[in-house]
Amino acid sequence: MAIKLGDLLVQNGLITKHQLKEALHAQTIFGGKLGTNLVELGYVNEMDLAKLLSTQLGIACVEASAFDKVDKDVLKLVPKKLVAKHRVMPIEADEKTIRLAMSDPTNFPSIDEISFATGMRVEPMVAPEILLVYAIERYYDVPRSVRYIRASGMAQNLAETDTASSAAMPRLSGDQEQLSTVGEAQIDIGPSTEEMVTEGFPIHAVVTQLIRSNNVNDVLEIIRAFVSQDFNYTAVFLLSGETAVGATHKGGKLPIDMFQEYQFPINSSQLLFQVFNSREPFHGIPTISGVDHWYFTELGFPMDRPTLVIPVVTDDRVVCMILASENKKGELLDMLDMYNLLVKKLGMAFEMLVLKKQILDLSALDT
Repeated sequence: MAIKLGDLLVQNGLITKHQLKEALHAQTIFGGKLGTNLVELGYVNEMDLAKLLSTQLGIACVEASAFDKVDKDVLKLVPKKLVAKHRVMPIEADEKTIRLAMSDPTNFPSIDEISFATGMRVEPMVAPEILLVYAIERYYDVPRSVRYIRASGMAQNLAETDTASSAAMPRLSGDQEQLSTVGEAQIDIGPSTEEMVTEGFPIHAVVTQLIRSNNVNDVLEIIRAFVSQDFNYTAVFLLSGETAVGATHKGGKLPIDMFQEYQFPINSSQLLFQVFNSREPFHGIPTISGVDHWYFTELGFPMDRPTLVIPVVTDDRVVCMILASENKKGELLDMLDMYNLLVKKLGMAFEMLVLKKQILDLSALDT
C-alpha cells in the first residue's frame, strides 16, 4: 500500500494538518525531505519519525548508537560515490548480506544499484536523514550541505545572536547547496515581449514572470530584478519557521553564497521582527542594533537612509522578507501601493510552487 509520510504522521497524532502544511511550504522553499523539514521546524523528533516508519513498514530501525563505531571493512563494501548519491550508510555485514541504513527503505532502485555494485544482498534499515548525513560526513568525508549545518548549529547560533553587535556572526563551513546562485548572465528576466517596457520592470511583467516560475530561485531572481529598479540595496530573507535565512541580495558587498550561509532567529532582529509580527511594511529610517547592525554591516548597507521592509505572506504565515534601502525614484510612501501589490502576487507565487510540487510528486514514501 502506498504510504504518504505526512498523512501517516497526522493519522498517528504526531503532527497536525496545519503543521504538515507548514512543512510542505518549507520543503518547497528549502528542499530536502518532508521529514527533515518537520524535524527542523521542531514538529517531530527524528528518532520518533524513524520508529514510526519502522513499525509501518515492518523494517528494523537503526538506533543512533549504531553510527558510533562502524567497522572499516563494512565501510569499504559500499563505494563513496554510491553512499553520497543515495545518502545511505552501511552498518553491518556478513558474508552475503549488508545491512544498509536508509531514510527511505522503499527506494528499490537505490537498493538494486548498491546490491549490483557490491554483489551482496541488501537488507534495508530505517534511519533519520539527519543522522545519515552526519555519519556519511564522518566516515566517508562527504561534506554536509548548508541546510544540515544550519540544523546542527542552531543552538550555538541562538546563543550568539542574543549578544550580536557590530561584529559579524560566525560563518559556516562546508560545501554549499545554494538557494539562489544564478549569475547575472543566466537570469532570463529581461524584456522579452511587448509588455516589458524599455524603462523599468512593470508590475504586470512581474506577474507574467511569476506565472512562469518553476522554483524558488526563479521567484528570488524576479524579486531582486524588480526591487533593484527602485533601490540601490536589496536583501531577501527566507523564513524557516521563525528563523531568517539569507537568500539573495543586490548592491551589497558580501558574496551571495556567503550571505546564504547566514541565519538567525527572527526575534533577534528588532527591525525584521516588528514586520514579522505585524505583517505590515516598515518604511523610514530604521533603528539599528544587535543582529540588525550585524547584517547591515556585513552587507555594507547604509544605516541612515530611508528603508523599506515588507513581508511576503502565504497561507497566513510569513515566508519571505524583502529589505530595500536608498530608493532611486521618489518617496517611499509613494511606492507602498505598488509594493503591497507585489508581495500579494509573490505570496500567490510561493503557494503556486507548493501546489505544483504536490501535483508533480508521485512518490509513495517521502521521508
